[in-house]
Amino acid sequence: MILYLSVLFLLFFIVSSEYKWKGALLFTLVIGFLQDPIRKLSGVDSSYFGALALIFFLLTFISLKSSSRVWHLNIICWNNPQLLSLLSVFFYLLGMQTLNSFVRFNDIILSVVGVLFYIVPLLSIWVGFHIGCDHNLLRTLMRSYVIICTIFASSMLLSLAGFENSLLKEVGEGIEITGIGYGQSGFWRTSEIAGWHLAAGACFSFILGISEPKGLQQLLYFFLSCGFSFLSITTGRRKALGLIIVFVSLFLLYYIYTSKGSRLTRIIGSIVMVITLLFSSYGLIFSPEMQSNIDPYFDRSSTLTFDESKGRLQQQGFGALLRGIEIAGPFGYGVGAGSNAGSTGIGASRRGIISLAYVSEGGGGRLVVELGVVGLALLIYMVFHIFILYLRNFKYAQHNMASNELLILSGLLIFSIVNIVSFFSASQLYSDPFVLILIGLSTGTFLAVPILCSKQKTLIN
Repeated sequence: MILYLSVLFLLFFIVSSEYKWKGALLFTLVIGFLQDPIRKLSGVDSSYFGALALIFFLLTFISLKSSSRVWHLNIICWNNPQLLSLLSVFFYLLGMQTLNSFVRFNDIILSVVGVLFYIVPLLSIWVGFHIGCDHNLLRTLMRSYVIICTIFASSMLLSLAGFENSLLKEVGEGIEITGIGYGQSGFWRTSEIAGWHLAAGACFSFILGISEPKGLQQLLYFFLSCGFSFLSITTGRRKALGLIIVFVSLFLLYYIYTSKGSRLTRIIGSIVMVITLLFSSYGLIFSPEMQSNIDPYFDRSSTLTFDESKGRLQQQGFGALLRGIEIAGPFGYGVGAGSNAGSTGIGASRRGIISLAYVSEGGGGRLVVELGVVGLALLIYMVFHIFILYLRNFKYAQHNMASNELLILSGLLIFSIVNIVSFFSASQLYSDPFVLILIGLSTGTFLAVPILCSKQKTLIN
C-alpha cells in the first residue's frame, strides 16, 4: 500500500512540475476515479481511501495559489461586494463551531473532517472560477471526466454479463436495496457512488452534446448521455435517475428559451435519433440472460414517481430540518456532528445524540445540527446574496459573452443547483470529498463571467 501511494505522489509531482496546476487538476480527476479500485485491490476496507482525491486536490489548490498570488475576490464578487463581509463572518462561525465540536466530542479528527465539509466546496468554487476563465481547459476537463466515466461504466456491463471479480463488487457488505437485493457498482466502491457518477457523466455529456457544433460528435455525446442514464438504473439508486431527469428537463427548457430555432431543431433531431437507435438495438446489445438481470432494476426505477419523490423530500428534507431545529438549539453541536464517517470509527462519541441519524440524512437537518439555528440563518442570508450575484452575472453575460461559452457555464450551474436540492433530501452521499469537489468546481465556473466578458469585448474591439 505504501508503494502505491509513493508512486502516486511521485507521478503527481512530475505532472504538476511539468504542467503546473492544470496538469495537477487533471491528475486529481483521475485519482478521484482510481481511489475506489485501489481500495478494492488493497484488501483493506477503510473509508480513508476516499481522502486520496482530497489530498491531491489540496495540493492542486496550493499549486494554483502559488502561481495566482491573489484571491481575485473583488472580481468574483464584483456585482455584490457585500458577500465578502458575509464570507468573513462565515469563517468566524466555522472557527467557533470547530471549537464547539472539539470541546463537545473531544475528537480532533471529527472536527477536522467536519470543517473540511465546508471548506472544500469553497476552495473548489475558487478553483472553478479559474477553470471557467479558460474555456479550453473547461472543455478538456469535462471531456476527460466523460472518457474516464465511460471506462468505469463499461465495468457495469461486465457485472450484468455475470463476470465475478472483487473489482466489480461493493466494498464491505454492500448496500441492500429493497426488492432487488444489491445494485451494480462496477469499479466504484458502492452502488450509490456509481449512480452519482453515472448521473454526472450523463449530465456532462448532455452539456457537451448541446454545445457541440459538429453533428457526429454531438451524436456521440448524446449516445453516451443515454448510455450513462441507462446504466444508472442498474445501480438501483433512483436518486441518480431523478437527478438526470430533472437536470435534462431544466437544461432543455433553458436551451429552448435562449437558442435559435434552427439550432434547436437540429438538437432535438439528434436526441430523437439517438434514443430511437438505442431502443431498436437493445435486443442486439443485451442477451436474454442480461435482460432478465436488468428487468428488476427497471421495475424499481418505475416507482420513481412525483408523489414518492415529494414524500421523500418532506420526510428527509423538511422533516429532518424541523427535527434538527428541535434538538440543535441556537448554536448546534459543532462541525462534524452529522458527518458520515464510514468505516473509520470517527465520531463514536456522537451516539448519545437523540435522532442524529435521522436528522443527518437530510442536508438541512445536518446543517442545522452542526451550525445551529444561528448558523443556518446566516447560511440562508448568504444564499440570498449568492443568488443575486449569479443572477446579475447571468444578465450581464447574456449581452456580453459568447453564447456557446454561456451555454456550458449555465449547464454546469444547473447541474450544481440540482445537486444542492438533492443534498437536502439525502446528504450522506455528499460527504464524499470527490463529489463535493466536482460540485464546487461546477458552481465556481459561472463566477468567471466578468473575465470572459472582458475577453469577448477585447476580441470585438
